[in-house]
Amino acid sequence: MKTASSPTPTETAPATSIGQWSADDASSLARKTDVQKSRVIFGTTLFVVFVCAALLVMNAWLVVRARTAENEQIARANTNLARAVSQQIESTVALAEHIISGLVFELERSDITPDTLQRLQPVLVNHTSEVQAIRGLFIYDEQGRWLVHSEASAAGSRNNSDREYFIHHRINPSARTLISGPIVSRSSGEWVIPVSRRINDPNGNFAGVVLVTLSVKHLLAVLDRFQIGEQGAIALFRTDQLLVRRPFREADMSRRNTDSPLQQRFQASRSGTVEGRSAIDGVTRIISFEHLLDYPLFVTVAAGKDEALREWKSASIYQTTWVVLLCLIIGVSGRYLIRSMRRRLVAELHLRSARDALTEANERLEHLAQEDGLTGLANRRYFDARLVLNFQQALESQMALAVVMVDVDEFKKYNDLYGHLEGDECLRRAAQALRSAVWRSGDLVARYGGEEMVLLLPATDADGALEVAQRARLAVADLQIPHAATGRGIVSVSLGVAAWVPQPGSTPFELLKAADEALYLAKEGGRNTVKVHG
Repeated sequence: MKTASSPTPTETAPATSIGQWSADDASSLARKTDVQKSRVIFGTTLFVVFVCAALLVMNAWLVVRARTAENEQIARANTNLARAVSQQIESTVALAEHIISGLVFELERSDITPDTLQRLQPVLVNHTSEVQAIRGLFIYDEQGRWLVHSEASAAGSRNNSDREYFIHHRINPSARTLISGPIVSRSSGEWVIPVSRRINDPNGNFAGVVLVTLSVKHLLAVLDRFQIGEQGAIALFRTDQLLVRRPFREADMSRRNTDSPLQQRFQASRSGTVEGRSAIDGVTRIISFEHLLDYPLFVTVAAGKDEALREWKSASIYQTTWVVLLCLIIGVSGRYLIRSMRRRLVAELHLRSARDALTEANERLEHLAQEDGLTGLANRRYFDARLVLNFQQALESQMALAVVMVDVDEFKKYNDLYGHLEGDECLRRAAQALRSAVWRSGDLVARYGGEEMVLLLPATDADGALEVAQRARLAVADLQIPHAATGRGIVSVSLGVAAWVPQPGSTPFELLKAADEALYLAKEGGRNTVKVHG
């Protein structure tokens, strides 16, 4: 049964439809949802950026890889072509050397007499006619005079003692074949490459020179058979001196490039591929070079870099354009998606805010609908609902339920004397006093109508209800609200108490009626008092 212990807040109006814990939980869940959605937006943005970056990086890698592969293919093609050209040049030079060696052997084993020379004349003509690369064959004496040759015209008083190759053999005892730089033939007026060898007399003294001239025109015709592109070039060098080059320019003949970085790289190894700017025409090329095995010559095959990489550039530009376009499409689509997600998130936030505002408004409306506007106590409608609920609970648990009916004594006289505004203020103060007298959170203080109020006290017997009622009466009296129309001179209240354990078949309104009857007895008994039913 109820005992008057420590004060606790009193329930005067119903709780909201959403409890405090539920509202906090919903707010926390909403915040977590917003954070998750923000993370999804951030993750989507990061994914779009990553995909675009990955496409661009992959494209750059493919472009670089394709360029490397293209360079390797160009280098292989140039190297194979350089080897083919060098082998052909080497076979031509070897054939010329073989002819020279045979003539030198014939001249050195016999005296150089008119009969010997006359016998060699058809041999020289025959060699020249059989080998297309040979422009002419010549034999000179120690003074440089023409002894015998393959030309159709007579030698006359011609003399070649001023030629570089002749001077070399005259002062150099070496019996090795010499390949000289290109010169203009005095017999044909064409560019030729001299291949010569010294003739010794029986005593080892200088006795003359055997010369084979290789036709530059023929060599150019051979080089023209190889496809090297419009910017390509094929050249034959002797150490640092140009012998023949395609494309042909007369100004380039016998050109020397001793200080050229490319020439230095050509001399550093037997074969290889380099990239550089040509000192002859200034075109940047990819150059493969190959040295001949048995002669101090080397061949270069060069492909114009811009021309060779033209297809790669076109393919790279086309591929990059499509990748960039794809990135733009992904970026635009991703941006649209992200903006849509953000708009949706903002819309959801607005909707949630509107929902929360509506919920709060509904709660306020519900609270106002269950609260008395004048006193702030629960209204009659809410009291009736709580009475039925508490009565059913008391019936099930077989615990006492108490109702205390309260009436402000002679309130009509108060209104007539002080006016309705003061009457309203009187009711408000009386309501607060009643509320202060009820200490348990499960108890309810309500305005029943007019100047009547009611206390609903679950799990409270008659003694406990009487104690609360007396406390409420004293609380109102302690307000000392003046009331000149009564003999006591202050506002007071009368209270009727009814409390019992509900039984099957009984109704809550029977309990309420009993409390009302007790109130009537209190008013009849002189007011400012408490009466307990039966």
